[in-house]
Amino acid sequence: MIYLESFKFPTFEQEDKALIDYYHYDPDSLEESYFHKNVSGNYPFGVLSGHSLKSLYFAPITILYGGNGSGKSTALNVISEVLGVKRNAAYNTTVMMARYCKLCNYTVGDEWRAENPATQLSESSKMITSDDIFKNILRSRDKNEIKTAKSRILRDEILDVKYNQKYPQRIDFSTGEGIEELLRTRKFKKQSVVQSLSDELGTLEQGYSNGENGLRYLMTEIEEDGLYLLDEPENSMSCKFQQSLAKVIHFSAMRCGAQFVIATHSPFLLAMPDAKIYNLDADPVNLAQWYELENMRIYFELFHSAADLFNTRK
Repeated sequence: MIYLESFKFPTFEQEDKALIDYYHYDPDSLEESYFHKNVSGNYPFGVLSGHSLKSLYFAPITILYGGNGSGKSTALNVISEVLGVKRNAAYNTTVMMARYCKLCNYTVGDEWRAENPATQLSESSKMITSDDIFKNILRSRDKNEIKTAKSRILRDEILDVKYNQKYPQRIDFSTGEGIEELLRTRKFKKQSVVQSLSDELGTLEQGYSNGENGLRYLMTEIEEDGLYLLDEPENSMSCKFQQSLAKVIHFSAMRCGAQFVIATHSPFLLAMPDAKIYNLDADPVNLAQWYELENMRIYFELFHSAADLFNTRK
């Protein structure tokens, strides 16, 4: 399913006119022109036009590839802002973002439009960043640490009841005072310490590595259909988990009606079958095959130079 068919960014000339109108400066003044076009507060003006990126045409899996500062995350942020996509993590923005987004436009897929004539694309879209993944990892870790700290205190209380015969100091059946505590202490006496801790605090979540938690989080967030904007989802994942993520994304796109726009450095995601890759390191930005990309060439040369070492090991 194609939800987002195309997206057009403003040209350099459109950006230039918008900045002139905003700052009211003389376009013939080189000093003023240079200052107003290059201050950091103008972000995202100048980022994508600096790579001559004018438009993107999307496939079920579209990948934005490029080095640090190439603008791939900026492109995703602009798309999510224009579409009104749901997102959790904050992102780099300025007061100029809204002004920039007014210069953008997009088209949706014919099939999706026919099935959802009155529905906003934002309702079928989701933005997931590496920050979202890391926050989920830390949240799971914090929940376990809090439970562990509480369990130490509660364990001493349970042991005091079981072995020191500690009961409520005051029980008043007419008012109900102390009854709940009495029932709780009786339960502690009957149960094992582990069972009492589990009843009171719940079970600890199984300890997973960061990569495992990241993959589990993404598999939960990626549903059967919808548009997903993923910003470097492979962060924290080993090669094995990146391979698993690539399989999940490819299956979801080809079999479950999902569409993905992904900013990534991962060779495993870049090498996904049927992926359409835009090389943002090129100027102007162009389409490329995964094996033509600079990062992939660096990997190839590294392993090729050590081919004898791999061939001698069984």
